[in-house]
Amino acid sequence: MKENATALSYLFTPTVLKEMYENKSSNKLINVFRESNIQNLLYENTTLKELFENAYKQLLKTYRNEYVFKNAIAKKILLGRHSINSSTLFTEFRVETSKADVVIFNGTTHVYEIKTELDTIERLENQIANYKKVFEFVNVVTVESKVKTIEKIIDEDVGILVLTEQYTLNTIRKAKSNLAKLDKASLFNLLRKNEYLKIIKKQFGYIPDVPNTKIYTACLQLFVTLSINEIHKIVLQTLKNRVSYKNLVSNIKQFPDSLKVAILEANLNLEEQKEFLKLLNTKVNNIFSQRGKYVSSIS
Repeated sequence: MKENATALSYLFTPTVLKEMYENKSSNKLINVFRESNIQNLLYENTTLKELFENAYKQLLKTYRNEYVFKNAIAKKILLGRHSINSSTLFTEFRVETSKADVVIFNGTTHVYEIKTELDTIERLENQIANYKKVFEFVNVVTVESKVKTIEKIIDEDVGILVLTEQYTLNTIRKAKSNLAKLDKASLFNLLRKNEYLKIIKKQFGYIPDVPNTKIYTACLQLFVTLSINEIHKIVLQTLKNRVSYKNLVSNIKQFPDSLKVAILEANLNLEEQKEFLKLLNTKVNNIFSQRGKYVSSIS
């Protein structure tokens, strides 16, 4: 059963989903079926949408991996508590030497570090230290069995949420504001060169006239003279501007719950959304047969 669940998890990997968006099929998806005993998910008239939904239900029961947690955060926090009109979500967001699992920017900055039943917590202390440099609210999302161990490692200002067996997110401890402790240089390092040049120009009226090899240092020196509140606000808005969900507002509810975080990550334009929604309602074997391949189904 675990082997099957592991195979199912591949259906939700960026490789498979990117192939589906771009090619309307996926060799990796076909290989998952050929190499794994998961034919019970595929009936004669099974649509791609039903396949993803059924596979996701199996993951919830037997293999709650990182994707399940990311998807729960997207559905229950971004879409449930906030709004895609005013919020932005990133996954695998680089901060210092760590990659934050999920980051949400709305009126402020939130980070959610995931520790599933499958994960160790060896790196958690260092990860939290990195996140505290740039995010106002720092959270760990985990399972009930890891809560006591995590509580011993992290400070009391770090929030703890549990993804329950009933697929709800329970708040064990609310995160407290970390705004006053943010690090100016670390916030600067979240920015791309074109972003910090634009900020420096707007805030100071000029860009330092120095060789290209010294522009980073010159801009950083100006940047850190701003107050931490101002810096946080500027960086927040800059990062939010990287992604716009305006094309998703009208269609996000049409995509299956199993794919919420994947759709947010892909940020498809309206035409791509239309095509993918159409594909989701197509019978799986019709999709495969178009590539000269066929996956046997239960009749």
